[in-house]
Parts: sequence; structure tokens; C-alpha cells
Amino acid sequence: LQSCDCLSWRCSMVDGGKILSGSASELVTLVVTTSPIPSHPSLVLLRTLLNSFRKHLVDFENYNLLLVCDGFSRSDGKDQLCSKEAYQQFLDSVQELCASGELGNCQILELKSCHGYGLALSAALAEVVTEFVFVVQHDWLLVKDVDLGPVVNAMDLDATIKYVGLQSLTTLDYARRMQLRYNLQLPPDRHLCGLRLVPQLLWYDKPHLTRKKHYLEVVLPEAKMGVFQNPERRYGVDQMWPKLLHAENLEEEHLRHGTFFWDVGAEVVYHLSGRKLLAVDEDAETERPEGLYGVATATATFTSVAADRTMYIAGLALPKAKGQSGRFKGRCYVCGERGHSKSNCSMTGLERKPEAVAGLCAESIKPPH
Repeated sequence: LQSCDCLSWRCSMVDGGKILSGSASELVTLVVTTSPIPSHPSLVLLRTLLNSFRKHLVDFENYNLLLVCDGFSRSDGKDQLCSKEAYQQFLDSVQELCASGELGNCQILELKSCHGYGLALSAALAEVVTEFVFVVQHDWLLVKDVDLGPVVNAMDLDATIKYVGLQSLTTLDYARRMQLRYNLQLPPDRHLCGLRLVPQLLWYDKPHLTRKKHYLEVVLPEAKMGVFQNPERRYGVDQMWPKLLHAENLEEEHLRHGTFFWDVGAEVVYHLSGRKLLAVDEDAETERPEGLYGVATATATFTSVAADRTMYIAGLALPKAKGQSGRFKGRCYVCGERGHSKSNCSMTGLERKPEAVAGLCAESIKPPH
């Protein structure tokens, strides 16, 4: 493996190869996807995402942003998460924000009908002119500083790195979880340009950097997505995961996919769950400042991460809980199976005390201010 020295986004190879010049913002397009959600026509979620970019994404003001807005009308006749009038009002407001310059170097792509995340992303990629794309769904926020320059350089130096995801709860203590739950020993990490890149055994849709060409020539053709489908399910779960789980040579099979995450030992992106949040009065008095509250824990068997915490954003709130009836539809935090809660799991008595992996009780992780 060739060695490299990195200064900000610049990187060179000792034994030859390309020397990158120019800012990472010249090589990467920020692709943000949005669609009808209950909080529309409110702009709070979109503004919160953009504010997280301004606060945490190095050189954000110089990136080109492509905002793809999925259409409203569904071919299956199902209802959307907001009214047509609310979504149109949201779209009109977005156009005004773009014209005012609040969205930065932004281009808006409005689709005429509802495609779903996968096909909407495909439509957006057709408009991209840079080599790389940083793909972010509208309800994923940056909560720690990110410089994409070293990631671009690492991918240029090592062609086997085809995807780099930002760290979330899912990939905290990832190697141990894969070992305990699936008896899989991860292939060796890659150490390039000051980054620790850990093999990731799934293509996640959450924030990631990859080449436009890889999406168009490999991921999308192999995923064969229909309307309302997504790469994580069609390419990651349906195709990648079975091959990796049963591979005779995991390292060799993983290299065919080249998915890694940037391990910094802390949560870098946070999911707000835009499909659930409602718009509320931003001026309502509250004693809580914006930020993350609570502690995320993982069971001793690491079957799942119990995210018993939330982020408070002025102007957004979860709907009030209603009385539940009928069969439990979620996934048990203890055994990982659907259909029952952890309080009714036969393995509950075998579970050891949960370990804090993020939040106020994780010494190396501080909540964002």
C-alpha cells in the first residue's frame, strides 16, 4: 500500500499516481433528497440540515448543492404524508430560498411525480457534472465536523474504496457487533490520508461519498429499482449482504463492493426521522436548548442499537403518543426479531447491563452545542 501525506484536502503518492489539485468542493456535488413529509409546508427540517452543513462541513460555502424534490402524485394511489397544497407551498418556499441565496450554490430539481428515493436519486445523478457525490437525505444531520477532502483523496489513491459512509449509531463498535451477532471477522481496516476506513458489509443510504460513475454503472443497474424502492434495500440488503454473509473469502468478496465507513469513534450523523416529525410553533416557550438528549445504548449481544434519546429542534416535534393496541410491530432490542418488545422477550433475562455507545454517558462523545 502506498503511503501518503495529507494537508487539508491535498494528498500525494510516494510511488506515483495522481496528485489532486483544487478544493474538494470542486470535485464533489452535495446531493440532497427531499419528499412530502408531515412537517410540510414548514422549512424547519431543510433549514436545520443546511445549518448543520454550515456548522460542520468544511468549505460548505464553495460546494454546489443539488436539491432534488420528489413529486407528489403516487402511481399506486396511496396517500402522501402531507397534503398536495402543503407540499406545493413548501416547494414554492424552497424556490424563494434558493433565489435569496440562503441555500448557497443551489440548483433545484423538481420531479413531476413521486419516484421514491432511489429513482429520485437516479434523476439527480443525471444532472451532476462532478466526479464525486455526497448524498444526504433531508432528515440526516451532521453533528460533528467533516472535511470531505481527505476522503476524496483516499478514494483516489485506493481504487478498491468505492463508498465511504459517515459514522452513525449503526457503525459504532461495528466490528464487535458483526463478530458477536454474525460471527464475521471484518477484513482489515484501511489507513489513508489520516483516515481510518473500516469495511462496511452493507450499502447504507445514509450520508455517504461515492463516485457518480459507480452509482450509474454499478449500483443502480444491479439494484434494478422500481418506484418507491431504494439502493440500501435493493443493492445492499438483497444483493450485497447475502453474498458477504456466506462468502468463503469475506475480504475478497467485500472488495467487489468496496463499502467502507470513516471510523472516528463517535456519531457524526444523526437521523431525525422526517416521516414522523410534525411542525409546531417555533416561538413556543421551552426551557430546552436545541441538541441531543439522552443516552444511546447497545445490548450485550449487539443485536441492535437502542437509541433511547432524541434531538430537540425548535419548530419540530414528534406526535403525541397514542394508546397501542394489537400486535407489536417493532423490532425487539434484545433478540432483534420483530413481533414483540424487549419486555416480552425470552432472552431478556440473559441480557447483560446495556453499554453506553453514544450520548451523555459515553466519555469520548459530547452532545453538539
